[in-house]
Amino acid sequence: MVYLDPKSDIAFKKLFGDITHKNILMSFLNSVLEREEGEMIVDVVMNDTHNVPETPLSKASIVDVRCTDQKNHQYIIEMQVMTQEDYAARAQYYSALALSRQLASGERYRNLVPVIFVGILDFNLFKGKHYLSHHLILDTETHEHELKHLEFHFIELKKFDKTLEQLTNILDTWIYIFINADTLEKVPQTFKEPVVHEAFDVLAQSNWSKKELEAYDRYLDGIRSYASQLDTAHNAGLREGIEKGLEEGVQREKREIARALLDVLDVETIAKKTGLSIDEIKQLKK
Repeated sequence: MVYLDPKSDIAFKKLFGDITHKNILMSFLNSVLEREEGEMIVDVVMNDTHNVPETPLSKASIVDVRCTDQKNHQYIIEMQVMTQEDYAARAQYYSALALSRQLASGERYRNLVPVIFVGILDFNLFKGKHYLSHHLILDTETHEHELKHLEFHFIELKKFDKTLEQLTNILDTWIYIFINADTLEKVPQTFKEPVVHEAFDVLAQSNWSKKELEAYDRYLDGIRSYASQLDTAHNAGLREGIEKGLEEGVQREKREIARALLDVLDVETIAKKTGLSIDEIKQLKK
């Protein structure tokens, strides 16, 4: 059996952004947020179901899933593949935007609901050694958590070094899957949870359409190509100059990604996420 990489854009969206597999998303969130009985997320509604990731050529390689739980709390779950030094600032900025956009003109602040950000990073962001960190707004003297409308949780995959035999809980299992799924040939026998087997079914290449696989391959190729170009530029001390010289190539790659998504997404969504105009997308469709 071949399993696809859950860190990639389309695989991430299929795994966490499909309402028919909402048990996967709820299990993951409950494990990351360390929810106990009585506080568990027991239902979610997907928001912005047509949202697709920014292209790797946007220098962000970010894909997100947004949902609302049974208490109407909003969640932003992001996968960030390539290193972004100001990612923490970005997480706060977009979470604040999500909070501010809840109110229409004339509505009261009491109608605001918490925004909970979960970032899954394929690079190290913080100095600490722990792969999971929680960031809340606390009183500096009492450590009381009374400002509850924004909270942030980060998973740094590079800091996770447990082997299969060392996994002790469902969160360990999810992180192991993120890192190793595309290298496995079968589901490990120690994975007993039905929701984990459901996740492997989603990631199984045999369950993907030809168009989805083509889009998956093009996206991964774009990320690898762009990362390689940046590494070359960095090593030669010419990053800035090469990035400018790559602008024409960036536009070509955007068109290739858009072409690969034509049978998966509508014209307006592709235009919005790639930065190409609707007319350009229509020309590609012809």
